[in-house]
Amino acid sequence: MKGICSYDIPPHHLINFRRSQHNASGQARGAFSSTLLLARDFVASRRALLPALAVAGSLLSGCASGAFGRVGEASPPTNVALDVANANPATITSDEKKESEALHHFLVGQISLGQEDFDGALKNFEKADELTSEPVAIIHTRLADLYLRFGQLDKARMAAEKAMAADPTEPYVRMLYAGVLEGLGREDEAEPIYRALVKDYPARVDGYLLLSNLYVKERKFEQATTTLTMLVQHQPQEPLGHFYLGRIYEHLGNLEKAEKEYSWVVEHDPNLSSGSTELLRVLLHEKKNAKAKELCDRILQKDPNNALARKVISHVMLGESKLDDALQHLTVLEGLEGDPSETRFKVALIQMEKQNYREAVRELSLVLAKNPKHAEAHYYLASIYAGSGKRKEAIDELYAIEKDSPMYVKSRTLAAFILRQDDQLDDALSAIDEAIESDPENINLMLYRVLVLRDLHEDKAAEKQLRSALEKNPNDERLLFNLGLVLHDRGKEAEAIAAMERIIQADPKSSDALNYVAYALAESGGDLERAEKLARQALEVRSGDGYYLDTLGFVQWKRGKVAEAEETLSRAVSAAGDDSVIVEHYVDVLLQQGKERQAVSVLKAFVEQAHDDVGKQDPDKAAAFKRLQERLKNLLQKHPELQSVERSQIVPVSKVKKPVSVSGLELLEQITAGGGV
Repeated sequence: MKGICSYDIPPHHLINFRRSQHNASGQARGAFSSTLLLARDFVASRRALLPALAVAGSLLSGCASGAFGRVGEASPPTNVALDVANANPATITSDEKKESEALHHFLVGQISLGQEDFDGALKNFEKADELTSEPVAIIHTRLADLYLRFGQLDKARMAAEKAMAADPTEPYVRMLYAGVLEGLGREDEAEPIYRALVKDYPARVDGYLLLSNLYVKERKFEQATTTLTMLVQHQPQEPLGHFYLGRIYEHLGNLEKAEKEYSWVVEHDPNLSSGSTELLRVLLHEKKNAKAKELCDRILQKDPNNALARKVISHVMLGESKLDDALQHLTVLEGLEGDPSETRFKVALIQMEKQNYREAVRELSLVLAKNPKHAEAHYYLASIYAGSGKRKEAIDELYAIEKDSPMYVKSRTLAAFILRQDDQLDDALSAIDEAIESDPENINLMLYRVLVLRDLHEDKAAEKQLRSALEKNPNDERLLFNLGLVLHDRGKEAEAIAAMERIIQADPKSSDALNYVAYALAESGGDLERAEKLARQALEVRSGDGYYLDTLGFVQWKRGKVAEAEETLSRAVSAAGDDSVIVEHYVDVLLQQGKERQAVSVLKAFVEQAHDDVGKQDPDKAAAFKRLQERLKNLLQKHPELQSVERSQIVPVSKVKKPVSVSGLELLEQITAGGGV
C-alpha cells in the first residue's frame, strides 16, 4: 500500500547512496566531536561539574583509543574543556564521582550509537540513568528511542516520562511520550499532550493529524473534524488535512462534503494518484457516473495501464446494473476506529519530505512497535538509514520484509543496491536473486543482476543471462546494449559492435549505441568519416553530453583536425572533467600543439582534485589516471619553469552519466516506481 502521493518521495530524493569520501579517522573525528557536543549539553543540564567532566574525559580517552585508533585523531572541540591534567581527584565528592561516571557511560553510549551497537548503547545509557539522581532529558530521550527500537513500549514510556520531567517543553519529547502512551492504549493521557502541541505549535502538521486520529479512535468525530478544520485553516495547502476530512465525512455518510475534500486532494496532485480511489468510490455511491468516468479518463491519460480505472470505467459504461461490480474493485474504506498505523506512517512521510529524519524515525518506530510486519515502515526506515550512512541497519530493516509482502521485491532490490555500493558483491547478488525469484520476468531486475556479475568479473555468466533474455525479447535495446558491453569486456569487440549496430538499425536515434560505435571506430582506426557522423548524430540527441563530446573530439584528433578537436575536448572537459580518459585526450591535443603550460595547468587540476578511488572499478580510467600522473611528473622535470603554473578549473558544469549501461540507481528508481514490480 502506498501513502498519499504527495508524500511518496522518489528514492533519489530519499536516499543519498554516494559513498562517504571521508576515511575512517575522519569519521572518528566527526563522531567524537558530535558526542562531546552532546556531552556539553548533558553537563549543562546537570551542574557543569568540571571535575566530573575531567574524570569522564580521562575515561573516554581510553575508550576512544580502542574504538577509533589514535586518540590524537579524535581531539575534542575547543569549546568543551577536558582539563584532565589539572583535575584533583581528592576534591571530587562521591556525588560528583557518580555524575562523572554517568557522563562517561553517556559518552560511551553515544559512541556505541554511532557504531550501530544498539545493545551496547542501551546498556550504557541504562547505567547512566542508574547513576543520575534526577532525570536528564538527553539520557532518557535516548533510552526511550532505544526501547522503542526494540519494541519495549512500557520501558519506553518510563524513559519518556523522565525525559518529560526534565524538559516538559521539548516538542520531540512530548510527541514521543504521547505516541508511546497511545501505543499502550492510554489515549486519555495522550490526548492532552497532543492538544497542547497543537496549541503551542500551530504550524506543525503531525500534531493535528495524530490528535484527530485519536479522536476518531474514540469515535469523537466532531472533535476530529474540528481539529482537521483547524489544520486546513493553518495549512490550507496540506493535502492530508483535506484527505482525512474526506474520510471522516465519508464514514459519517456526508458524501457531498467527502466529495469536496477528496476533489481538492485530486486537483492538487498532478499525478492524480492521491485521493483518486476515494473520490471514485464516493462518486459511484452518489451515482455520479459521468464524473466517475471523467476521472477515470484523466487517470488513464496519466497512466494508461491503470487497472483500477479500466475496471471501473468498464462497469460504469455498462450501466447502473453494474455499479456494485464497479465498487467492489475499489479499496474498502478502512474502519476509522482501527489501528492508527497508517496515519502515523503518513506523518513519517511528511517528516521525511521536510528532512526531519529523527522525527520520521520516531514515527516509523512507533508504527513498527505496534505492527512489526508493516513492510512500508521497514522500507522507508531503511531508506533513512541508508541515506545517513547506517548501511547495516538499513539492510536489517529491508530483510525484515517478508516474502509475501508487495514490498518484498523492492526491499531486496534496495538491499542489493546498498550492498553493491559497499562492494559486498556476493551478498548483493544473493539479494537480487531473491527478488528475481519472486518476479522472474522483470527485465530491470535481470539487468541489475548483470551489473553485479560484471562487478564480479563474471562476464561469461552475464553474457549467458543476457542472451537467454534476448531469446524472449530479441529487440530490447537495453538487453542488446548491455550485451555489447559484456562482449567488449570479454574481448569480443566485433560481436559487441554488431550488437550496437543492431540497435542503431532499429533506432537511429539511440545515442548511446551511436556513441559506442563511433568511439570503437576511432579506437580501431576504422571508418573515421562515419565515426564523426555517428558522434554528431549522438550529440543531436544529447548536445551537452561530455562523453559524446569526447568521442567527437577524439575522432577529430584522429582525422587530423587538431584545432577543432581542442575546442570540442575543451567542452567535454567542462562537462565531465572528472573523467581521466577525457582529460587524457585533451592533454594529448594540447601537447601536440606545443601548449605545455596549458597542459600542465589541466593536469595539475585533475591530479590534485581527483579522489583516491578514481578509476577503482574501471580499468581504462585507472590506467589513464596513472598515465596522467606520470605525464605531469615528466613535464615538470622537463620544464621546471612550469612548477609555478596554477591549476585550471575543470570542475564539471553538470554531472552527466557515462553511457556505459543502465545505472544501478536508474534501475532502482524504475523498479521502485513500479516498472515491472
